[in-house]
Order: sequence, then C-alpha cells, then structure tokens
Amino acid sequence: MSKPVRIYNVTIEDSELFSIEVLDERPTGFSVCVPELAIYTFGKTEKQGIERALSHVCEKYQQLLLNPIPLNENEQEYLQLYQWKIIPALVEAFLKNQTKGWRWLRDLMKGVTIGAQIPKKV
Repeated sequence: MSKPVRIYNVTIEDSELFSIEVLDERPTGFSVCVPELAIYTFGKTEKQGIERALSHVCEKYQQLLLNPIPLNENEQEYLQLYQWKIIPALVEAFLKNQTKGWRWLRDLMKGVTIGAQIPKKV
C-alpha cells in the first residue's frame, strides 16, 4: 500500500521556485523533501515538516556560499538555482512590496565589502 504524497509548489508572483513533497507517515509523522535542492527532513505534523524544509532551504544557501572546499557538480547546480531563480525572485518581491525598498537595498549594499577585509591596526 502506497502512502499519500502531497506536492506543494513554492511560488512568488507566478514564478515557481521549487517544490515541497510531503509523505504522510502517520502515526510517526511526515517526511518532507525539496527534491530540487536535495533537502530531506521530518516533522511530527505536516506544518512542522514544511517549516523545517523552508528553514533548511535558507540554511543550505548559506552553507553553499561559505563552503571552504570546492563545490561538487550537484552543489554547483543548487547554488545556480539560488543565484539565478530563488534569490532574484525574493528580492524582486521584497522590493515590490516595500515602500522603502530601494533605501533598504542601498543600506544593505553599504555593509557589503568586496574581497578580504583589511584588519584594523590596534
């Protein structure tokens, strides 16, 4: 007997970013995955599983950016999905829905440094 699976498409303004697949394994809980990013997690409830998956989506981007060793082919594909689809869609949606969007972006850019930081003399 197969267990029911629900598939949710995560979209922003009609742009599909990724999907979340939920496998009902009650009474144990719910297995949740984001197949496009190879993210797998679990929750006691469906809502908890989805929240964990979304949290892992954010964490994975940070891990890919900060990885001290070269990314393998799959990881490079995940990073491209973030850089070419997910992040631009999130920024565009934020800017469209914020009255102070450009000021927020300008302030964010002020804090960005390019290259290595030069240590201050003590």
